[in-house]
Amino acid sequence: MKKDSICEGLLKFPWSDLAKRLVTKNELREAGWSEAKIKRHLGKPRGRHPSTHFRNPLGQPYWTGQQVLAAAVRAGVLSSEVKSWPYQSPVHGLTDNGRFILAIEGPHGLVMHPELQESLAELAQAKADVVKQAERFTTDLESNVLANTAETFGPMLVREFRLEEKVFPPTIPASECVEKVIWMSGKPKERAEEIRRFTQQQLRLTELQLLASEEEVIEALAEDIDSTENRYEMIGTYDLALLCGIQPGDGDADRTTYAYWHDLDACDQHHERMGEMEPYVSPSRWKQFKRWTERIEEGELDFDDLKLTARELQIIELLHNEDGFEDRTYQAVCTHHLESRQGLPVDFQFLVGDGGVIEDSSGPYSFTEPEGINCDEDITHPKTGKRLVDLLYKPRKRKSK
Repeated sequence: MKKDSICEGLLKFPWSDLAKRLVTKNELREAGWSEAKIKRHLGKPRGRHPSTHFRNPLGQPYWTGQQVLAAAVRAGVLSSEVKSWPYQSPVHGLTDNGRFILAIEGPHGLVMHPELQESLAELAQAKADVVKQAERFTTDLESNVLANTAETFGPMLVREFRLEEKVFPPTIPASECVEKVIWMSGKPKERAEEIRRFTQQQLRLTELQLLASEEEVIEALAEDIDSTENRYEMIGTYDLALLCGIQPGDGDADRTTYAYWHDLDACDQHHERMGEMEPYVSPSRWKQFKRWTERIEEGELDFDDLKLTARELQIIELLHNEDGFEDRTYQAVCTHHLESRQGLPVDFQFLVGDGGVIEDSSGPYSFTEPEGINCDEDITHPKTGKRLVDLLYKPRKRKSK
């Protein structure tokens, strides 16, 4: 059976559009499809074509373009070159051995974008390569997801990319299905880029794990930072520290009992703080604040609509951060300063809470001092250095005549 005009025309369309393309039995026969081949490879039709219904009460049987192309692949109508076409079967996904059966659920059924297929193929190849090299790793394998031989490709995808395993919908012919499909939500191009970033991150991690020693890792990081290539920036700070031979929770600790600073954008219920403004504003301004607070509580006004001075906003921020800072404290800041043989720095900093729990980290690619509040003394505003006591209202003294 040779490739026919039906298949040639259908291959020019995106797979999702073929769900709307209705192919009648008469069209198939004209293209050289015998009754036996139609019955064997296509099965029962989807229904009766609406354009023929008025001429014939029974209507003309039809199949979708998706069904016809999938049947053509099974029947050997399409060449081996065409079989590499990403939409050659109605549903794609991924089995444990790396064969693709993964799909994105779109408005017209299950589809797979070419970039998504390509990114998944790259990830499958990367996992195979990393597993082969894993025995040469000089560090613990736990942080390298691809090196985990106990977890096959399908389960790894479900876990890392928040996928779902579902049975196929009954509208898809059984001959075109496997038992389950992995479903992915979102936009195909964005998910493909997410998969590529993950693949790249794991391969960069593999590069460092294959180095001969911790000193070699430090050298590689120092040179990368100095060159501004930032090849390893996508690897987590915690993992980089372990590769350099340091334990994040250990080290030179200082500035104990610090708390995270919250900007106004990170909180709500600002009107509650406004009720504490009396010591910091003039009596007339305090009356205005009380009216604003009442209107906000009644839902007649929003905090963002208020015309507050920079000083008043600073006071509200200090009041908010002074309240309940114990609930967001970290116990210590542990710093680690490393140097390459050429004296290039590689710095890490970890905020360590109760029980040695790492609350946050900084460096070596984004090394910045943490913004915090010293809980052992009066809280100061990180931008101005002012304390609440510095912002108390002080009426102007009248000049004597």
